[in-house]
Amino acid sequence: MNHQPLRVGIIGAGLNGAWGGLAHLPALKALPEFMVTAVGTSRQESAEASADHFGVEHAFSDPLELALHPEVDLVTVSVRVPEHDRLIRAALEAGKHVYSEFPLGRTTAESAALLQAARDRGVRHFAGLQSRANPVIRYVRELLAEGYVGDVLAVHVNYAIPTYPIRSKQIDQSHVYLLDEANGANQLTIAGGHLLDGIMYLFGPFSEISAILKTQTRQVPVEETGEIIRASAPDHVVVSGILPGQAVFSSQIRNAHVGSFAIEINGTKGDLHIRSRQNFMFQIDDLIVLGTQGRGELKELTLPGHLHLPPAELMGTPAYNVAGIYQQIHRDLANDTHEAPDFQTALAVHELLDQVRKAGETGATVRLEPGYEV
Repeated sequence: MNHQPLRVGIIGAGLNGAWGGLAHLPALKALPEFMVTAVGTSRQESAEASADHFGVEHAFSDPLELALHPEVDLVTVSVRVPEHDRLIRAALEAGKHVYSEFPLGRTTAESAALLQAARDRGVRHFAGLQSRANPVIRYVRELLAEGYVGDVLAVHVNYAIPTYPIRSKQIDQSHVYLLDEANGANQLTIAGGHLLDGIMYLFGPFSEISAILKTQTRQVPVEETGEIIRASAPDHVVVSGILPGQAVFSSQIRNAHVGSFAIEINGTKGDLHIRSRQNFMFQIDDLIVLGTQGRGELKELTLPGHLHLPPAELMGTPAYNVAGIYQQIHRDLANDTHEAPDFQTALAVHELLDQVRKAGETGATVRLEPGYEV
């Protein structure tokens, strides 16, 4: 086995609050099996500033140059969804492994084309569906498989996101693109996509889906300019459905002044509750799990020692679950395994979201064919 660190180039690592700088760079810096060798942004000046700040040797404004650099083994694409296609294809053109944040593409068709392009190039591809790396989610999956709650009867999700993407009925300029459904980044695809992926990771595929999708705030002023933007993307998402064993699923995702997040699992032998310490976003948050069997009181459960945990110093930060995904990626590349979510996983979520849209548009329950498992 090659014990040299895996060398990573990150596209989208600016110092302006970009996800690459908030999550990916701190995650990789905490993992000795990785080395960040290059960062890229849209301007050379900002790329060099980021490289100086994080102690990275190479800085690029041209994504293809970054991907082609001989000291880059894996290219991470952590930018706005509308830019994914172009930047992922640059990494593939260079013949490098690629990790893209989710949503993978603006549409299911774009995502399917990226999966095919990655397969044609013969490289490994990974998707940032971070909830799968959260140790609590992995532990709950084990508990369910062991029969902790017995047969699952009901799964309910309460998900209130504080101010995302609207703050005091305004939106800042950098997030205006989230209001346009054509950009593929909104409450359904981001919050809903990550949540539904996590639910299917825990319980398996849906057999039917119902949905309500509403855009409740249609006229949104831009903070910096006062310009009024007409929103077309949904900001209130209600999804219900049937999971394996005829378990009933219900969820509500909406904006709120105070955040809250909880998944309640009720079974024939007991209950499990997944809660968040931050109450911001499911795929980012530090989670805890409480359980009871019979009529006992809910008590926090301790994670078992056999779980691979991200570095403790990252707990409570956006980098924690991202580090967990990178740990999975390293094991996959070292052992030729398929633990980390990949473009195929992401495509399955995109396909499910299409069915959610169909249910929302028609008002009818959509029955799903086998094959939506992710």
